Amino acid sequence: MKSLLKIKPCDNTFFRDGNQFNFDIHEVIRSKNTPYPSVFFGAIFTALLAHNDEFRRAFFKKANYDHEKILALQQVYLWDEKNKKAYIKAPLDLFINENGDVVFGEFKKVDSKLHSLSFECFLQCPEDKNYKRVSNKYINIKNIYDAYAKKQGIRLELKDENEIFIKNYKIGIGINKNTKSIKHGNMYRIEQTEFINNNWSYVVEYEINREYLETNYNGIDFDNLEQGYLKLGGENKVCKFEKHINEKIYKFHKKRLKEINSNKVKILLTSETFFDEDVKDIFKGDLKLLGMVNDKPIHIGGYDMQGKGSARKMYKGYDAGTILLVEGLNKKNVKKEICKKINRNNPKGFNQFVILEGDF
Repeated sequence: MKSLLKIKPCDNTFFRDGNQFNFDIHEVIRSKNTPYPSVFFGAIFTALLAHNDEFRRAFFKKANYDHEKILALQQVYLWDEKNKKAYIKAPLDLFINENGDVVFGEFKKVDSKLHSLSFECFLQCPEDKNYKRVSNKYINIKNIYDAYAKKQGIRLELKDENEIFIKNYKIGIGINKNTKSIKHGNMYRIEQTEFINNNWSYVVEYEINREYLETNYNGIDFDNLEQGYLKLGGENKVCKFEKHINEKIYKFHKKRLKEINSNKVKILLTSETFFDEDVKDIFKGDLKLLGMVNDKPIHIGGYDMQGKGSARKMYKGYDAGTILLVEGLNKKNVKKEICKKINRNNPKGFNQFVILEGDF
């Protein structure tokens, strides 16, 4: 089991979404509710360096930036400290009306005459137009296996983003680098993210590769993080961190590892996810992608420290909450093949998912 670290911002935060900002067509720089997991990766690794002098000296002396072999992240949660509940993004095949009633969208076989659709199955929305998709909601992790997988909508506990976060704005003005004067027409707003009250925090699963340290750092070892402060996000906002123990998250993590016994499964992406190829090309051979439910694409990039800060390749990605309906030729290999194709072992916490069995 990974270690858990609770991270609570001391102020409002700013988490970019990967989209390029252009003064000609934008006036607001958006801030995500939860940053990409790679942001937590950078903050936690920096905290490890700051709290371990011997390791920090050895790391910079080597200067080969092997941080992705030392630290690995998995799932990031929203933690309700008052009610002791953990949340992740809600599955996008759920629909809710203004009374809070929740129903499931149903995957249906595409009519053979509709050649324009990409997959064999599509998600049929409820006929009642009062139901809207749960694009901006979060689900209690306890409900994933005991209610969502069993299609028991009445038991689902969803929270709207407005029950967890508030957004603040501040004004920015573009400056001419040569004259140091204000550029005409370059005023913009920066959106900032803040928890609605002090009851909320982020909880991150992480693991230190001690075998790699033993082999490559002459036995230098250090303890997991206990408590302190780190900087997070686009404006290096200060956050308090502390070691966290959470039986509910441990149980959820254990269920994610269980074996499956079906050849047709639903995959719920629980973090931002990207692939090196088109998703339809990823699922071929022993697996077939029958249908997909996703929101608008996201962009995942960043900077390469070894390339002196040069921009990395920008990937088209899928947001947490995306659903994949997959069928395997051999049910004994379905889980193994899915893990191989989605690559859950991304050290920066991308590509996390759960596999659900049921009548889909």
